[in-house]
Amino acid sequence: MDHKLASREPGALTGRRRTWAFAVVAIAFVMDLLDVTIVNVVLPSIGQSLHASAAQSAWLVAGYALSFAVLLVVGGRLGDLYGHRSMFLWGVASFTLASAACGVAPTADALVLARLAQGACAALMVPQVLTLMQALYAPHERMRAFTIFGLLGGVSSALGPVLGGLLVDADVAGLGWRLAFLVNLPVGALAMAGALRLLPRDPPQPGITLDLAGTAWCLAAALAWVVPLMQGPEHGWTPALWALLAGAPLLSAALWRHCQRLEARGGQPVVLPSLLADAGYRRGMGLSLLCTGVVPAHLFVLTFAWQLGAGLSATQMALLCMPIAAGVMLSITTLGKLAFARLGGRCIALGLLIQMAGMALMAAVAAGWLGDPAQRVMAWPGLLAQGLLGLGVGFIGPPLTSVTLQSVPRSQAGGASGVVNAGRQFAAVAAIALVAALIQGSQRSYTPLTLLQAAPALALLMGVSACLAWRLPRLAP
Repeated sequence: MDHKLASREPGALTGRRRTWAFAVVAIAFVMDLLDVTIVNVVLPSIGQSLHASAAQSAWLVAGYALSFAVLLVVGGRLGDLYGHRSMFLWGVASFTLASAACGVAPTADALVLARLAQGACAALMVPQVLTLMQALYAPHERMRAFTIFGLLGGVSSALGPVLGGLLVDADVAGLGWRLAFLVNLPVGALAMAGALRLLPRDPPQPGITLDLAGTAWCLAAALAWVVPLMQGPEHGWTPALWALLAGAPLLSAALWRHCQRLEARGGQPVVLPSLLADAGYRRGMGLSLLCTGVVPAHLFVLTFAWQLGAGLSATQMALLCMPIAAGVMLSITTLGKLAFARLGGRCIALGLLIQMAGMALMAAVAAGWLGDPAQRVMAWPGLLAQGLLGLGVGFIGPPLTSVTLQSVPRSQAGGASGVVNAGRQFAAVAAIALVAALIQGSQRSYTPLTLLQAAPALALLMGVSACLAWRLPRLAP
């Protein structure tokens, strides 16, 4: 890259070159978000090809989010330590290689390990996006760029199952489900080439430290909570799993004590305990942990209820997920903004109620109250239910971030937002583990009624979240 461009002030990279640089960063951002949800629709094909069990299927979805959440804060600090452009390049390259490993995995266990590696590589790549955007745009230009990224984020997550379904049934060169991962190879190569040519260099920042001990405690605590829920229903609740689950609160407490001590010494722990002194941040984080994992868990259960239970093809599941993307676009661009302007943080409660209505309608379809489930799910009841699910996203996501970070000091905003994002990933892992435990049990065959096994738990989470959200302050956008 031209050294003159690299030495300019942030925001000086303008014109067509900056537009292409924006596209490069967006490609990597979208590639990660698609891979979070693309797996849901391809799970049945993976199960048939690699004989993956229900527990292994849950790990294919939750494992990615788990490694991403644990390493997300560390990935951001590595960017500060070694330069965000460099870490972005390493992140894209390693993510592409991990995608290749997923695409050629010979066994279900190998695929689970590759997905864990893919999530870890995403944790290196994604945190650099925000900082690179700040380098590309001056402060007065950033709002529009971040708005576009917000729209890309919501739509990409919703389109993951759509793309996965179309790729599986396309079965190009007989690759089937493997194409859902191998498609990242040309995309990653394009992002690498563009990043090398276009992205501005940034110098490392002095005084940055990595809390590797805190990261290890965080991983241990997360596994202690998740592994028993994933493995117990299918393989039996052995004494080791009970012991692991009993030790989860102790490991969580040890993580908290470590972070308190490190912060008291002037260090930079993986989680800043002092942030929880702020009531808005504390309430927002609690609400995030309760409600943001519900939709990923619901999408996970849909696979078992409709593809395995009702025989829907991957393409039909793709069509069933398209209304989610439409709802996301409508709410993020228009309706969610209007609701936030009038209700402030309380619009989150409205979004949760909208999503609860969508899930209730889908449950009614699965129960057969509206006619034959397999037919009605692809008719207006099922499509409307999915649309309501996507519509609620714009009422919840951006406002919840704003409310959570509203009064956080600017000097701590980066670390605070990193913890918020990591918390949302942990919420997804926990919710998927919970519903995986509920739908497995001793069951070895699935029907649309499988959806009803997870519905009460998800409804409880959303109901409690809606009550808490209504008590949030009426903050202006």
